[in-house]
Amino acid sequence: MDLRQLKYFVAIAKHGSFSKAALYLRIAQPALSQHVRNMEEELGMPLFHRLSRGVTPTEAGERMLVKANAILSDFNALPDFVRGKEHAPAGPVHIGLPGTVSEILALPLIETALEAFPDVQIRVAEAMSGFVLEWLRRGEIDLAIIYSGANPAGVRTTPILNEQLHLFAAPSLAPAHLRPGQEIGIDEATAHDLILPSVTHGLRDLVNEAASRAGETIKTSIETDSYRQIKHLAARGLGFAILPENAIRPMLDAGELVSWPIRRADLGRQVYLAMSTERPLSSAARAIAQHSVNTIIALVEQGQWSAQLTAPQITLDFEADPS
Repeated sequence: MDLRQLKYFVAIAKHGSFSKAALYLRIAQPALSQHVRNMEEELGMPLFHRLSRGVTPTEAGERMLVKANAILSDFNALPDFVRGKEHAPAGPVHIGLPGTVSEILALPLIETALEAFPDVQIRVAEAMSGFVLEWLRRGEIDLAIIYSGANPAGVRTTPILNEQLHLFAAPSLAPAHLRPGQEIGIDEATAHDLILPSVTHGLRDLVNEAASRAGETIKTSIETDSYRQIKHLAARGLGFAILPENAIRPMLDAGELVSWPIRRADLGRQVYLAMSTERPLSSAARAIAQHSVNTIIALVEQGQWSAQLTAPQITLDFEADPS
């Protein structure tokens, strides 16, 4: 087994298909299939489930994927290690962002990084926080911004800020006893039929936990994991919903929605930077990690991200990295 085979294996797992991986790698599919068969014969077990619409890693394949990504990451970080810290950061950096973070952070992060680190290529992947964390664990991305502070094996998180969540609805549904912008408790937020993400979603978990602590019961009228749909369903008067202010600010300014901030002590959402502790970060990834934090701090200070910072300045500690 060699680095080339590991690279092929990771590409197949990433694309979920031998044919798509072959196109990406620019090699013939039969040759790619033969490399995987050779690996499976050497290991004495299958690495992929062959399905009608593609492939997925077996349990052994999942274990192989974690180690293969770690080995390839070590190999790719070797030039940085040899050149030393004085060498300008260069190369690709993959960062995963949840949707509501990507709307605020992606553009200013890419624009400022292009100026500060012209030899670094940032690639942004967007998904729910749980998926982003899994990509990080599997080595498919270098960095992640997530909403979960739990540190699964091999991942270290650094808290950056706390967002205040808002209950919101169409103006026609605004309760007479509440004025727009009035701070409320979780009891008031759960007194209405809510449009919420499904039970597998991180935001839904936060709302459920807050309601449980307060002894309240959630009543859902509609469930959808799309923030865009949540906002537009609420604007149509189909129920109340809960999201951070940044996600609904344009519709608040346009008069399509009204909102009421929920006390942070009752319900808040923290944002974390997550990094792997099992794979060394390249100098480019380290630079973008710190630059991401600095960009978030600037957005909060400029009023573009409505949130409370955990500290005025945050310097990341990379000493725990295996490099």
